[in-house]
Amino acid sequence: MKNNECSLLAADSKKMSDEALESALSKLESIRTQKFLERDLTDIQNRAEICYLHPMLESRYFIDTDEASDFCKIVYDYVIARKSGLYCTGEFRVGKTKAIQNTIEKLRQDAEWAAVFYHSATRDMRQTKKAFCLELLRSFGQAAVGADAAARLERFLITEAVNSGSRTCVVFIDEAQMLTVMQLRYLLEIWNGLRAEGFLLITILVGQKNLVSLKQLTSAEDHGAVIARFFVKGFSLGGLHSPDDLRKYMIAFDSILFFPFNSFWSYSRFFRQKAFDSGWRLESEYEILWKCLVERAAPDERMLRYSGFRLAFVNDAIHSYFLDSMRLEANGEKISPTAAWKDAVMSAASSDLLIADGKK
Repeated sequence: MKNNECSLLAADSKKMSDEALESALSKLESIRTQKFLERDLTDIQNRAEICYLHPMLESRYFIDTDEASDFCKIVYDYVIARKSGLYCTGEFRVGKTKAIQNTIEKLRQDAEWAAVFYHSATRDMRQTKKAFCLELLRSFGQAAVGADAAARLERFLITEAVNSGSRTCVVFIDEAQMLTVMQLRYLLEIWNGLRAEGFLLITILVGQKNLVSLKQLTSAEDHGAVIARFFVKGFSLGGLHSPDDLRKYMIAFDSILFFPFNSFWSYSRFFRQKAFDSGWRLESEYEILWKCLVERAAPDERMLRYSGFRLAFVNDAIHSYFLDSMRLEANGEKISPTAAWKDAVMSAASSDLLIADGKK
């Protein structure tokens, strides 16, 4: 980050309001975009000089896989039907948080009458109800201070629901495997409090596969009401399970993801313009990448069926491939796709991290 960009955030972050931070970040994005617009991007040296600013390298994009799309649809159906109890499990780095963010964005567009919130759970074995409620308030952008936190939380949710035009609140809890049985009891009490006022709290719990262990522990401790509210239907979110999954994923870099926005610079074209303008597409190399992933991880059928290759590490491999390709092209060197993808996969992750064991 250059000096003029850093200065936008030079104020004491503890004193900066949410509005001021949002404004500063907006200015950062304007500066980023302007740097791209003022350059002749057809010159590879210009692109190489500013590629460090490309949003791809910050993983600030979302590609809608079949499973992420299914997750969004089932959440939407639950919200429309005013049902609670959906929970989603998946291995780490398969894209659960981005799937949540995408779903929240679509809900705010297509179900604007529902008040939608996000919370990332943390592990606290001795957390009181007050501390739990204050943590939720903090996640929802409210001051986490004061007495009677539970009443404040319920009043806030009711107010936001009314302001949205309904009696419905939707709360996504990410990293839900971190919750304790007692925190789920607190959540049930909040649910009951809203219900007593004639309002609905729809929860979507999302976490790693040991979220199922939390469900089992809760059931073993005879908290049937908790199970009935928060663990009614399970959904599994995985990575890329097949060559065709990978092919469709890589298409996004060719024709869906662009920067600057509303330009002709797809991610693929930015990093490999000469090849792209000659007809090459990243999609055309999906078989090579799939082969490299399989050779590196040596997955069995079960691993591919239930887990799939973790999206974060596939992204890392694609990013490395693009950067190496740009460097080679800038130096006038020839690109060997197989060698480039092997190096990219090797640098992305160790073989045991590319894919999970496939156990449910």
